[in-house]
Amino acid sequence: MSKINAPKGVLDILPAETWRWQAVEQIAREVSRVYHFSEIRTPVFEHTELFHRGVGETTDVVTKETYTFEDRGGRSITLRPEGTAGVVRAAIEHNLVVQEGARVKVFYIGPNFRYERPQAGRLRQHHQFGAEAFGSPDPEQDAECILLQMDFYARCGVRELSLHINSLGDRESKQRFAAHVVEVLTPQKHLLSEDSQRRLATNPLRILDSKDPADCDLTSRIFGVHFLSEKSQAHLDKVRELLDKAGVVPVFDNKLVRGFDYYTDTLWEVTAGGLGAQNAIGGGGRYDNLVEQLGGRPTPGVGFGSGIERLLLALQSQNVDLPHPPEKLVWLVSHGPAAKAANWQLMLQLRRAGFICDMDPGDRSVKSQFKVADRENAAFCLTTGETELAAGTIVIKELATGQQESVPRDQVIDRLRR
Repeated sequence: MSKINAPKGVLDILPAETWRWQAVEQIAREVSRVYHFSEIRTPVFEHTELFHRGVGETTDVVTKETYTFEDRGGRSITLRPEGTAGVVRAAIEHNLVVQEGARVKVFYIGPNFRYERPQAGRLRQHHQFGAEAFGSPDPEQDAECILLQMDFYARCGVRELSLHINSLGDRESKQRFAAHVVEVLTPQKHLLSEDSQRRLATNPLRILDSKDPADCDLTSRIFGVHFLSEKSQAHLDKVRELLDKAGVVPVFDNKLVRGFDYYTDTLWEVTAGGLGAQNAIGGGGRYDNLVEQLGGRPTPGVGFGSGIERLLLALQSQNVDLPHPPEKLVWLVSHGPAAKAANWQLMLQLRRAGFICDMDPGDRSVKSQFKVADRENAAFCLTTGETELAAGTIVIKELATGQQESVPRDQVIDRLRR
């Protein structure tokens, strides 16, 4: 019978690597707690309409990349391609923001799914750490989310970080800017890539995010900031001022638009060294119209998403060591069936006391049991035989030094703690 391999574009995270993921996730949780963000967990699939209305009907994510299927009830279901829309849906459904002026700050860690060409750090199932803040239209909230993201990277040890920032302005500013893009590019439409020709009629601002050399040349003289309202310009200036005072100096990038339609005013992207041309590791922005667009009361929002695979690649390329405190494994070795039964009971007591411990479930020789303990990188071996059973003792051996001592059985836990 032939073996079954994993589908293309997904990754098995094996035991030798899971500690890196756990380290990054632990840092994400710690920094979120410091910034007073609480964890939220939303479903990995939603009604398809959520992403069409939220992310945008004409975005590449919706038109090309979603995993969409009909369930047995005839409903159109989509695997989550990004985190924000589901969090907004949950906030509306559960009345998380019910009072004007109230704030809700949440973070999430989980998988997203996009059907795209797999490449390093960009898989069809990829994982994100993200944060969303609802209720505050103030530039201070934008700055807090950006600083949370940058603090997360700093705590992970990422080097050569660069923060790029832009503003699309409010709804009216975006409309003026989009009209200008259409006006400038329509006479040269035949020179645009096929995708950008389509976007000129459906989503002109997305042309500015094209990586096609011909598109880049044609859009190089389009500057969105000229179309900002006074309010949006003041908002952007204040965000940049707050970041400067916090020691995070952003690079203004007037071609930055990102891939989702819901962004308004501030948006940003963070790049890291060691990743080549595809060096973005996360980004975010403000979305003041999204809650209302998805059926809630008008509520401002801002947030970011950070790809964990891309982050781990950056850390690896920069030779950054994540925190990995050694786990001191206790291995129980048994001489005979009676000792094995006694060690089984002792193992239960050790685990209840919080020790990481294990033993061989079979009937291997004592020599083989020690070999297994060594292969599992055990720190201590606790050996029980007839002599120890009769005396009510156990032999504790520290494998790194070879030192061993006989300890009364009822004192083993205290001795191991010391």
